[in-house]
Amino acid sequence: MRTKQERQTVKMYSAAEELLQKDEFFIVHEDEPKPVPAATHIAQGAEAPKTQFVTTDPTERKKGSEPLTGSRSSLDKDKRMDIPTIVSYLQWHMDRISENVVGRGEIVRQAMYAIITREHMLLLSRTGMAKSFLANYIFNTFEQVRVFSSQASKDQTPDNYFGPYNIDEFRKGRIRHNIHGSIIEADLVFLDEFFDASDVVLRSLLSVLNERRFINGQEVIDAAVHTAIATANYMRMNEVTEAVLDRFNFKSIIPEDNNTYTQLLIDHTYAYSHGKPIDPEKKIPFGNMIYLSEIVKNENHDIHVVVPDFIYFMKNVIVNKFVSNMRKSEYNFFISPRKQAKMTDFLRASAILDNRFEVTMKDLENLYLTVCTLNSYVSVKTKDKSEKDVYLDAYQQTMVHFNSTGAIQQIELLLGIRKFFQDLRENPEKKERLHEAKGLLEGLKGLIRKLFPSRVKDDDGDMTIEQLKNTVLELNPVVEEVRELKEGLLKDFRDL
Repeated sequence: MRTKQERQTVKMYSAAEELLQKDEFFIVHEDEPKPVPAATHIAQGAEAPKTQFVTTDPTERKKGSEPLTGSRSSLDKDKRMDIPTIVSYLQWHMDRISENVVGRGEIVRQAMYAIITREHMLLLSRTGMAKSFLANYIFNTFEQVRVFSSQASKDQTPDNYFGPYNIDEFRKGRIRHNIHGSIIEADLVFLDEFFDASDVVLRSLLSVLNERRFINGQEVIDAAVHTAIATANYMRMNEVTEAVLDRFNFKSIIPEDNNTYTQLLIDHTYAYSHGKPIDPEKKIPFGNMIYLSEIVKNENHDIHVVVPDFIYFMKNVIVNKFVSNMRKSEYNFFISPRKQAKMTDFLRASAILDNRFEVTMKDLENLYLTVCTLNSYVSVKTKDKSEKDVYLDAYQQTMVHFNSTGAIQQIELLLGIRKFFQDLRENPEKKERLHEAKGLLEGLKGLIRKLFPSRVKDDDGDMTIEQLKNTVLELNPVVEEVRELKEGLLKDFRDL
């Protein structure tokens, strides 16, 4: 007999399947033959089978056409998957994992963002805090996925990750690796006891984790790696590990929790699962995650998540404020330009998970999930404060200050003028038809009225380029960031 929760779950998935089938998506059921995903460990040396997606056109399937294979392939470009349904599946699984891995809800959210953005995650804690259990539970959410796992040790060599040398090729004078069953072919990667690996191994992982390429002399191979989750009981800092750590856009510390009620919940979940992930009745095809990540990475030609210039600007303002506050207690605190640029992918993912196709300030508030190391604390005015709280303080203080001083309106005006100038530079013929751009010009006029009330009497005439340039010149910045924006605008568009 199924429990009430199990019956509700089956009902939810059945309804979602009906929606997908109406859109002609092929659904794989448990009783139908399908490829078995390979959960390979380097010691097994097993060859990972090709992966099949569930989005194959059913009419082509009847004709005997092969479905899309290989988890790095793009999905059928003529099909649009039901994004709200995928998101609802994902949200349900996040709740399911959070219930079974007690006290890890925010870390589970962080892990899902890592997978959607095709980035990597590092979990830190003392021994016995169920890091491996959590990672396995997350990976167990997906089907038709190739998984590589390895427990690091100081005796390992790069061959343990990239495969042994191919003897036949070696005899011909060519250095080639036998990559079957290696990290190079895997979609999801689990690296346990990460800092037990030697610097040589960690350095060799750099290009695979970041550029998704294995480079060994003349041997260059594209790696399938989508997301890696690494775990460690301690941090080992040097120039090599610092470079590797920068490849992990998501970091969490799993804290100790001596709350007796929490421990009771853990007892119950352990009695049910015996410390092993419980298979859900329905897993998410990993192709769905690839589909979302293509949208988030701006690789989908049909679906785009819009990031307004105002969001770009405020992202950098708030992150810079956060870094400045962190350096008051940790003077070496650093966020690389690479990571700061990649934060835009997180913002798109946040919008998608909220069923939106435009990034808003709400997504900027969520940015702490990638900016901060969760559950990491710093000393602020002799009081311990989490990095998350430091970020949220920076967010709130910036928004309050910018709203009260009028900086928000100044930023919107300058960015609007910048967009207008950029359009003129790319389409010079529009200079002769400024009166046709009524929509944008009316918006700019509205902002000018608020910032320059004395100009109301001049609003009836047509706006000219010279008037816009004079507006920029006359604007008196109320915060340093607006001054920098104004100076950059005047420098970049002096030719207009």
